[in-house]
Amino acid sequence: MASTGDGSLVDRSPAAARWSHAAPGMTDRPRQERAPGGSARGDAGGSDRRRVLLISNRVMHYRVSVYNYFWRRFQAHGWEFIVTSSELQPQNQQRCDFPFQLLPFQFARYRDHIRQVAPDAVILFLHLKDTILWPLVHWLKWRGLPVAVWTKARNLDDPDNPFRNMFFDYLHAIADGLILYTGSLNRFVSARHRNKTFVANNTVNFEDFPEICESKEQIKAELGIPFEKVVLFSGRIGEEQNRKKVDHLIEIFRTLDRPDVGLVIVGSGLSDEWRQRMNPANTRYLGEVHDSGNVRISRIFKMADICSIPGHVGLGLNQAFYWGLPMVTEEGRQPPEIEYLRNGENGFIVPENDVDALRAQILHLITDEADRRRLSANARRDIMANASIEGMFQGFLNCVEFMAHGPVNSGVDESARDRAVI
Repeated sequence: MASTGDGSLVDRSPAAARWSHAAPGMTDRPRQERAPGGSARGDAGGSDRRRVLLISNRVMHYRVSVYNYFWRRFQAHGWEFIVTSSELQPQNQQRCDFPFQLLPFQFARYRDHIRQVAPDAVILFLHLKDTILWPLVHWLKWRGLPVAVWTKARNLDDPDNPFRNMFFDYLHAIADGLILYTGSLNRFVSARHRNKTFVANNTVNFEDFPEICESKEQIKAELGIPFEKVVLFSGRIGEEQNRKKVDHLIEIFRTLDRPDVGLVIVGSGLSDEWRQRMNPANTRYLGEVHDSGNVRISRIFKMADICSIPGHVGLGLNQAFYWGLPMVTEEGRQPPEIEYLRNGENGFIVPENDVDALRAQILHLITDEADRRRLSANARRDIMANASIEGMFQGFLNCVEFMAHGPVNSGVDESARDRAVI
């Protein structure tokens, strides 16, 4: 990364360099200057490639590989995929191949940035609490730029909040497209808006996962893991009031009298209190694990036998299933990824906060090797079928193509808009 002199940073990957070079030649083109089919005319260098701009809050490390894939695939379909964000997760070690710019959340800066990029479509990946969302979405509509919202359609930790849902419903109505994490989230979208709704099953880019040739025993020996069978927890532990509930596993293993079975915890934010409560005889905490090739975390997943994230499984479920680890979790305010889990087929879901039931299912899978193998095979098969990176991309592509070819009703007189200085 390098400073631009105005407080923002620009990624110096090859793709970003090409985009940065082209940007000064871009103009704030009114919509009527676009060629038929949504492509833009008069680009710097004379390119006919259309541009889609993703505006995001913090870009997490696992999204970088996803966006690299999107960038390659969008190019194959005649689009340049560009990302602008307020922040990149500091722990990220992945190379950004896609054009990427960091820009503080200030409306005037984003307005000018959008004019410079001159996108043919914009995707907003922002929370309701990101205050820039509101002036930005209305300005985009006023300009007649097609705008989609990438969303869960509700705050799934509080899905029945009428005040918050009023804002979600307003966004559903004003947006030209909606990109949903999973298909079942359509239940939160009014029937009159479902024609502009596209499903992009949320996932990670398995194609960037390395091949691990070492055996479980070799990996355990190198990591100093003495257990015959390993239960793995992986996730950001301290986020949002312990919603992943790692303490349930710590309590189970505090009293578990099985020297052959151990718990391995990976992730940031484990408190001193919980560290002190861990049973040193059967529990290991490996901390936060990051590397540019995802080799270290992949070795840990391959070493394990099952995965348990008692609350809010998130994309940890995708990663576990990819490595053939059945998941054991609890009911409750789960994220969209819980849809990939089929109870009794590729994992188990026990009643919320029922630690005894959680313990029983973990021990069942540890003890019953045949059933564990069955669930393991199902887990790997199901995640590859239902949460591939190509499937996620197709949801985005379908939405962008829909917006580029469909009518965009800004509700503003076009000639007045183009004369305005805003």
